[in-house]
Amino acid sequence: MEKGQDTTLMKARSYRRVLRAGFQLYNNHFRAFFKASWQMALVYALVSAALGTLSSIKIPELSLVIIQQIVDYQGVFIEPLMQYGITLLELILLILLAIAALALGSANILAKLKEHKENGTITMPAHWLTASPQLMGRTLKGVFATLLVVALPYLIVLALLVFLAQTQPEVLHGRLITAIVTASIATIVITAFALPLMHVLMKYIMESPAGYWHTLSKHYGRGLHHWGMLFLVFFVSTLVVQISTLVVMMPAHILNMANQTAHMGLLKGDPLGMPSYITTLTFITFALCCFIQFYVSHITLLHNYFAYGSIEAKEQEKQEHHQQNLL
Repeated sequence: MEKGQDTTLMKARSYRRVLRAGFQLYNNHFRAFFKASWQMALVYALVSAALGTLSSIKIPELSLVIIQQIVDYQGVFIEPLMQYGITLLELILLILLAIAALALGSANILAKLKEHKENGTITMPAHWLTASPQLMGRTLKGVFATLLVVALPYLIVLALLVFLAQTQPEVLHGRLITAIVTASIATIVITAFALPLMHVLMKYIMESPAGYWHTLSKHYGRGLHHWGMLFLVFFVSTLVVQISTLVVMMPAHILNMANQTAHMGLLKGDPLGMPSYITTLTFITFALCCFIQFYVSHITLLHNYFAYGSIEAKEQEKQEHHQQNLL
């Protein structure tokens, strides 16, 4: 442990100390985290680059063809619609693959955090090609199960809105503002109740021998009890990561906007004005930006790690205090 820095996991902390401890541990051991996870970070970057290239070039091209056919023929041929649908399916597949690569990369970082939890230290991996298969599988299962739990209420709200739009359109048209406000409130409530899942996921990965759903039913209430701290940690950490991501991804965003603008200009008769190597340039730019963004986003993982440790320490202190009162 570095002098003047306390990065002990099981210690009751305020949200500020949780954030500080996360930054310190990530900064002090970044080389170890990088060496343990660079392979999956590279896979994540390549998959995200393919996703970004499709979104920046292929989707605008197909959209342009469809719009042009509507203008010229007052209709759309089946071929561009099929290509558009296939491209959307490819995007969905790439999104799932990117999430999987992100989860597997996180598992390798979590393996080092588990070492820190058990021994109080983080050692440098002996090889550049390292993996923790058991933890990778557990992390992958936990991430997708958490996404399912979070997505299900949103899908229910969306299904209700679609059902009303199909069966009683006059209700939505007559009370559009009310419907929007109700959907917004439902989204805020769902998001608020999703925050304790941060603790459940970390508990499941780091220590619980039970399955995810058992961990969820047993420890969700504990996360809900510490909702205030989880919210502050999540809010500040996400704000820092989003601002940093905005800076890191700026070159990719600029290329994306240039591609979109160039293709929309074709509708006005302007030349495309993009070089022949734009696809390769877009892919390489997205890959480099996403590789850096992978490590920027994992600041949140370290903050969640110390929030988990703080909650466990507070609960342990509460149990000890309760036992002393019983004596």
